[in-house]
Amino acid sequence: MGEILDFTEQLKTAIKEKTEWFNQVQLPKMLENYHLLNTCVRNIYEALVKKALITPDPYKGEHKISEISSPDEGPYIESERSVIIGTRFSEYESMLDFICTYVKFSVDYLNIPRIKKLNDFNNVFQWTNMTTNNSKVNSRGLATLIQEAKTNASQLQLSLFSDSVSKSSQAVTEITEILKELSDFQREVYKLQIRLNFYNHPHFEKEKAFVSPAALITEIKKIFPQVMGKTPFYSELINEITEEDLSADKIAKQQQVLNRLQIKKAVVKEKVNKVDTKAMILDALYTLTGLTEVYAAVYDKLNNNINILEGTKNNLGAKFKRLIRHIFNLPEPELIYNFVITDPKKGTKSNRSVDVRIFNGNILRKSKFYAALSNKSGPEFHKVKTFDDTSILEFTNKNIMENQEILTLLDAADEYFKVTVPTSERSKIKGLKMDLITIKNVVVKTVQKRSEYCAYMEEQEQMRKLGITNED
Repeated sequence: MGEILDFTEQLKTAIKEKTEWFNQVQLPKMLENYHLLNTCVRNIYEALVKKALITPDPYKGEHKISEISSPDEGPYIESERSVIIGTRFSEYESMLDFICTYVKFSVDYLNIPRIKKLNDFNNVFQWTNMTTNNSKVNSRGLATLIQEAKTNASQLQLSLFSDSVSKSSQAVTEITEILKELSDFQREVYKLQIRLNFYNHPHFEKEKAFVSPAALITEIKKIFPQVMGKTPFYSELINEITEEDLSADKIAKQQQVLNRLQIKKAVVKEKVNKVDTKAMILDALYTLTGLTEVYAAVYDKLNNNINILEGTKNNLGAKFKRLIRHIFNLPEPELIYNFVITDPKKGTKSNRSVDVRIFNGNILRKSKFYAALSNKSGPEFHKVKTFDDTSILEFTNKNIMENQEILTLLDAADEYFKVTVPTSERSKIKGLKMDLITIKNVVVKTVQKRSEYCAYMEEQEQMRKLGITNED
């Protein structure tokens, strides 16, 4: 009996230390992977909804979630794929949000039954095998929808799907590894609890129990409901206790348990001057969020200038046309202005017809997009963050070109209003010169940061060709 008590004390110490390790190291890492998975799943869900490939659950916000559960995995009629997979994928996304927000990532909370629930949930959609020939209906259905979404998709959309599936696979793989490790640990926690609760219990007859493994099992079973309440009786783990405490090779088995409870020391491979290239190109893109307020101001100024100019044309014919549009609920006609565009490099000028309402609407959309992107904890920034470096660079290039085009047109618009509005109304026109300077400075800064990223990447490529690497 003395040997058993000594082993139990060793177990208590080892389990206490490993519990702290799980709570401080492994489980926060697992939560981080669930956050990544949640972001990727939300990106895919929103993209499929926009392409009308799945039908969103109309009751999504009304479902009350109080415990970890899994969406249905039963068969369905292929013609109902968009509705069924849409509902199941929506439930999956909602459950991920619940896991990230409300589940307590601690050894005490994540017991054996909850670990099983998480494992079941993780396998509802098999991200490590997201193919159209997957044997599981949910994975096969989602893979089919993603494949359809890629048809005629832009490069950015293709990157979103590829990166999101890849990162989901990576996240689930790491989560599964930690859950397996936690499951093995919880078995030892359960066995220690049995030893602590029974071996010193007043109704536990030690003289009878420690005669043989069978006798020990009998004594534990006899008072198990009284001592453990609703805790399940795991026969396999009770048998392991008898082997570790009473078998002929118990010393070897006890040592195996203690070895399993040892905390693995993370091997850190030191890297010299490792640069986060994704952070570099993300920083370049993020610089454009400085356009949020200036574009909002420009939108208001252009609206003011358009109204003033159109007000000078408020003759009888214009009033009659507005009346007809109002009576028949007709849309506003195109409002075309002929801007004079100056090429700063060649010094040449050309005319361009611009629908100013559409142009100004695009400026407002840009302002709203950059406002959303400026929130680094928001969905827009996280969506872009899931892309690979090349996709972020392409997206940054696209935005730079669009803003340079806006800058050119705004410069022409500023001049257009000054010369087109009648002299009597020109004092009411709001100039754009200061706004143009701000926009130009932001775009120039973005271009500089993009150039720094590209120069670094080119340098690294040259070093790779020469067989030089910063990694040990």
